[in-house]
Amino acid sequence: MASDKFKEAELLLRIYEIYSSESMVNAFTWFFKDFRAENIDDFEERYPLGSESRKHFWRIGNFFDLLGTFVKRNYLPRELVVEFCPDDLRSFWKATRNIVVQMRKKWDDPTLYKDLELLNDEIEKWHSQSEKN
Repeated sequence: MASDKFKEAELLLRIYEIYSSESMVNAFTWFFKDFRAENIDDFEERYPLGSESRKHFWRIGNFFDLLGTFVKRNYLPRELVVEFCPDDLRSFWKATRNIVVQMRKKWDDPTLYKDLELLNDEIEKWHSQSEKN
């Protein structure tokens, strides 16, 4: 029977496979090079439904939201996930937070990317604690 630590490591390796996959690398490349939107109207105009850019946006957001769900449900230790990809998540949330908040209101979906937001908060706490040490 596999130990809990082994299961955690196995899950983290699977997550890393997704994180480093060609589709995710393409999505992050697009995000860091080309993502520019000030608000939801700008977002919808620049990145229409069905566009590759919109798919990149959802791919990244859904990935980080899933990681947040893993942390919230204790499938993976917070520290492990927080140290896994903090800069990419923080950059994504910083650039998209206002748009996501507007999406929640416009689409009447108050839970949209709530676990991503939760994970970002955990990463911010981790950074604050790291700076104090």
